[in-house]
Amino acid sequence: MQLTKEIAEIAGIHAGDGYLRYLGKRKELDISGNIEEKEYYDNHISKLFQESFNIKINNKFFKSRNTYGFVLRDKKVINLLKKLNFSSGKKTLIVSCPEKILKSKNKQIIIAFVRGCFDTDGSLSFDKKIYNKSKFKKTRHYYPRLLFSSTSKKLAKDFYKLLIKLEFKPKFYIRTSKKEKENIKYIIQLTGDNNLKKWIKEIKIKNPSKLSRYQIWEKFGFCPPKTTYKQRTQILKGRINPDSLYGPIA
Repeated sequence: MQLTKEIAEIAGIHAGDGYLRYLGKRKELDISGNIEEKEYYDNHISKLFQESFNIKINNKFFKSRNTYGFVLRDKKVINLLKKLNFSSGKKTLIVSCPEKILKSKNKQIIIAFVRGCFDTDGSLSFDKKIYNKSKFKKTRHYYPRLLFSSTSKKLAKDFYKLLIKLEFKPKFYIRTSKKEKENIKYIIQLTGDNNLKKWIKEIKIKNPSKLSRYQIWEKFGFCPPKTTYKQRTQILKGRINPDSLYGPIA
């Protein structure tokens, strides 16, 4: 198996959004995400798989779970992920970064895996500082926060190690829930303008839904929270004024 940056990104995407089954008669890979990520699946993930494995991808909406993606039963794909030591069945608590990627000295391999993980399971948001003297900073969401969250302690630690290799300075948090049956979450966080600009320059964001938040921030200096992807595209096209999503500055 030749480990390319495309395969590394596919591994990251699977770590985030995938479900692999190869024990027993049924052998398949299921990858799907939020319906707002349709463009990401249609224009990026599908192309990665098609060009890497010379197969056709048929994306669809899974009504029962309200997600969008695809199911593959191609042996080449199943065997590749198996060789990368991804487990069969539920992986939520045990998934990790493949050793070949974790120990790689090729920066592009590491970047590709990190991007795949972040574009599926990460988030970009912006905070306001309510105690700041600046009216703008008190009322507009301007301060960047890149966040990767996982219920797998191993994956979170691996992600942290890879960011250190890429010369970021991440913070590691553990978040417990008051709900009895909810799993502990392991959170990796990067904050501030410099981290975001470094991320965009070196890692890049291929998921248009997430990228749109950055594009609004870059254009206006802030990005309103709790917007849909459709709203963000309207903002970027000049059809919605982002200030209109706030009340007047006191």
